[in-house]
Amino acid sequence: MIRKVAIIVSSFLMVLGLVILSWGFRDLPIDERPEWMAWQMVLWPVIVLGLAEVSRLVGYVKKGLSVRADRFKIITHGLPALVVAMAPAGTFTNLFGPQSLWSLLDFPTAKVMAAVWLAFTLWTAWEVDTP
Repeated sequence: MIRKVAIIVSSFLMVLGLVILSWGFRDLPIDERPEWMAWQMVLWPVIVLGLAEVSRLVGYVKKGLSVRADRFKIITHGLPALVVAMAPAGTFTNLFGPQSLWSLLDFPTAKVMAAVWLAFTLWTAWEVDTP
């Protein structure tokens, strides 16, 4: 139970960290980005981090160990990261107002960091079960 609470808290802290780090870029203009750019921003880190992780996971399977996905971690970390990375520019500003800290999640820096967060979550959510 404590582990699940820690994962939930760390997910919230990751979103808060995106807001805090984006604070320094708040005066830059936000341009709308094309849809292909959003997908590229998400897929690139997933693929790059996956290149290293797949070989590690395949090695475990070859040794006779079973590998399973930690769905709780994927949902609590992956879903918020996906929402931040893929939300159109201005979504958080419209939802929470322009003076809200959450509006900083509309900045490109937060979106790039969320894409990397998503990739890291997807590849570190694999658990090795020992026999």
